[in-house]
Amino acid sequence: MQRSGLLIAMWSAFFSGFGAGQVALAEEGGRPVGLTLETFQFGPDNRWAFSNMQDVMPTAPIPHDPAHVLPLEVSEQAVADFSLNFMGREQTIDEIAATQYIDGLLVLKDGQIVFEKYYGQLTEDRPHLMNSVTKSVVGLLAGKLADQGVIDLDKPVSHYVPALASSGWGPDPLRMVLDMRDGSAYTEKYEDFGSSFRLQDCAIRWTDADYCPAGGPQGLKAFLPTIGRDESMLGKFSYRSGSTDVIGWVLEEATGQPLADLIAQNIWKPMGAEADANITVDTGGLALADHGMSSTLRDLTRFGLLVLNKGQAFGEQIVPAAFIEDIFSQPGDPDWPYEWADGYTPYYRSFFWGEGNADRDISGYGIHGQFVRVVPEQRMVIALYSTWPRADGDGQTHGWYPSAVLMETLIAKFR
Repeated sequence: MQRSGLLIAMWSAFFSGFGAGQVALAEEGGRPVGLTLETFQFGPDNRWAFSNMQDVMPTAPIPHDPAHVLPLEVSEQAVADFSLNFMGREQTIDEIAATQYIDGLLVLKDGQIVFEKYYGQLTEDRPHLMNSVTKSVVGLLAGKLADQGVIDLDKPVSHYVPALASSGWGPDPLRMVLDMRDGSAYTEKYEDFGSSFRLQDCAIRWTDADYCPAGGPQGLKAFLPTIGRDESMLGKFSYRSGSTDVIGWVLEEATGQPLADLIAQNIWKPMGAEADANITVDTGGLALADHGMSSTLRDLTRFGLLVLNKGQAFGEQIVPAAFIEDIFSQPGDPDWPYEWADGYTPYYRSFFWGEGNADRDISGYGIHGQFVRVVPEQRMVIALYSTWPRADGDGQTHGWYPSAVLMETLIAKFR
């Protein structure tokens, strides 16, 4: 009850005095005048908002340990600028950053920084919204807690969260939910403002747009139980952000701890983060496990390095190696529902995307252009923060396809 009361006070402080959803305070330190709940996720306002989420939404801190920071050294081969043949023509990285709305790019090779640069509102010490790369952090957390026996991936969601027993996730084992092969009827189409994903934004107060239903559920614990069942989806991968929020709820129930504390204790501090991260919380205090976390670009890189090193940091096993090896070693999904590069065999496992290329790279993806790419054969991690004006870009000048091309081109450049 104490935490609930504190959160109510936090939300009141953020939203009292709003006019038609308008964020209180005029322009301050670059804050867009008239920034609203309806506009902060989209261009041009998101360029500021994604680098200042603690000033847009109530957040819970994910502390680091100042006495336990993993150093990232700058390589003698580091470059301050370079050019690439990208999208049919030779361009400098600054030119590419402008068209791709890049806020920060860091390339780590053999444990050392070979390129690092910031644009827009982002700086080295400022956290940026990770969007769905948050899922990958939660995936590793679930794997660690399963190895400790805190949760059993073979048990159903309803075993841990009885409130979800009648929902679309209730009878499904956690393993199936981690792979988004559950039987929920959750829908995720960013251009469809009647989809589950967009209605969830209404419930967690990430928007107050006119498509939000009057008197709709408030908070994840009220919204997630409303998602029904679709047996035709069972066993098939379909991207469903709500499945990550279900896992986040399970982890809180199984441990009696907030998700932010679990991430800090089990991932963030042990891996050697150099800055505090944060994660947005709803009115009931449940963290947005699917896309609410913000971190510095360097700490996103450290997270990728933890994966590259099969769960080790400082010579200690932070996350079970077998859990990470399982993510790398999956066969391609024969029913893959998305367009992908010819000859690749992609898959989805434990909230990571398996690229399905010959080198067996894996990635965390986030809408509006957030990426961490782990390239084991080249001992490389690429971390990229962007703020596309639309969730999935425009599909041509910027978006998923241009970003896939950029990643492959960067790997070839620094291999």
